[in-house]
Amino acid sequence: MAPENITFDIIVPTYENPDELRACLAGLGMQTFRLFRVFICIDGESNNVRRLLTEIDLPFPHCILSHMHNAHQGRNATRNLALPYVAAPFLAMLDSDIVPEPTWLEEHYCLLRQQPCVSVGDVRYTNADENIWARYIQTRGKNKYRHGEHIPAYYFTTGNVALPTAVFVALGGQDARMHSYGGGDTEFALRLEKHFALPVLFNARAVGNARMNKSLAQALAQYEQFGAENLPYILSKHPGEQRIFGVQYLQGQRWRDRMLRLLALSPLSQWLLQLVPLPIRPLERAIVHFAVFSAIARGWTRRKHWEAQEVAAQ
Repeated sequence: MAPENITFDIIVPTYENPDELRACLAGLGMQTFRLFRVFICIDGESNNVRRLLTEIDLPFPHCILSHMHNAHQGRNATRNLALPYVAAPFLAMLDSDIVPEPTWLEEHYCLLRQQPCVSVGDVRYTNADENIWARYIQTRGKNKYRHGEHIPAYYFTTGNVALPTAVFVALGGQDARMHSYGGGDTEFALRLEKHFALPVLFNARAVGNARMNKSLAQALAQYEQFGAENLPYILSKHPGEQRIFGVQYLQGQRWRDRMLRLLALSPLSQWLLQLVPLPIRPLERAIVHFAVFSAIARGWTRRKHWEAQEVAAQ
């Protein structure tokens, strides 16, 4: 059980990033809303993280959790380490590479106490001017909305979010079978939407700051892997879902769906990427958006070819 004066439990997953974790925990130590405890959930061996946690003195209640034998299980399973222990009325989740502003938790609480809801906070990348992928992410998903607006549930992100703890517990946390990159938050959001009539709101005032360390090329490679692995898995759990990751175009049989797939699998996206970065930001976003879909389509097509070969071999 949570101590009586604890309003929030906070889950912070971490994997081999001691410097980022130090900054994240320092940000939590400066919160204006103090009624919280933190579950630091360690993925893998992460020896430098463990060393850091023995050296620093944290000014808030906390608990350090890790997998059996310090196994590397992925971010979903690592967040779920706290699942048996969270008991405060509200739960916040914060990625360990994000530094929360001092009013971060206070702003989440402000929205949650107004009505039962899910409060999806904002992540601002400090190097968006120089990192194409950061610039793109800043304009996608929840970032297309204004503060307090309802957003589609599938824009839910665990990097900066707060919700009633009972909801996370009832849903059994995130799907721990998803080990590789991408889709864990979306899969959780689809279950959230199905089982709970909670509005999902964009909380532009609950701000965390981060530095994007991923290049555009690295992001596209991850999305190709996602198209081959986690996207088919999500659709096996949620058959008929058409709203996410361009699935309607990947599966559609209209002439325009077929044409878009043909273009996505052609060298067009690679040619267009030679034009970025561009001073015309809307054009740059459109090119990157098409490149993301192309990467997913490549992974998706590779998976379908593999499945067809498996059936033929039987």
